[in-house]
Amino acid sequence: MTEATNNTVPVPIPRGRILHAEDDRMVSILTARYLAEKGYQVETAMNGLEALTKVLNQPGYYDLIITDQIMPELNGVAWLTTLRKTGYPGKIIVFAAQFSAEVEAQFRAVGVDSILWKSADLTPLHDTIEELLNTSHTAG
Repeated sequence: MTEATNNTVPVPIPRGRILHAEDDRMVSILTARYLAEKGYQVETAMNGLEALTKVLNQPGYYDLIITDQIMPELNGVAWLTTLRKTGYPGKIIVFAAQFSAEVEAQFRAVGVDSILWKSADLTPLHDTIEELLNTSHTAG
């Protein structure tokens, strides 16, 4: 007799909780799906105000934030500035298609950990997440 084989695919263990603030629905869906396949637990927000509300309503929940710059309600600089004033110590990646040198300087002043140009290739984003989360887990 033959033994039955188990054809189930293993579900990855969540490797970190990420909030992704992005107003372009397709970019949001594709990025969240990609990161979920890499083992991350991803929540999305369609604008800066929604993202800020989610983080403030769940202090300490998110390991990392990814945000766009140009969004309705509050743009990336505005919502992150407010968030940092509340004492949020977490890792932040800006993942945006356009911003000026002045806006980049504002992001740096807010204390973002990385600024990446938005691209269809999400490998640099994944690599940056890995680096930031591994750094924070080994340092703690």
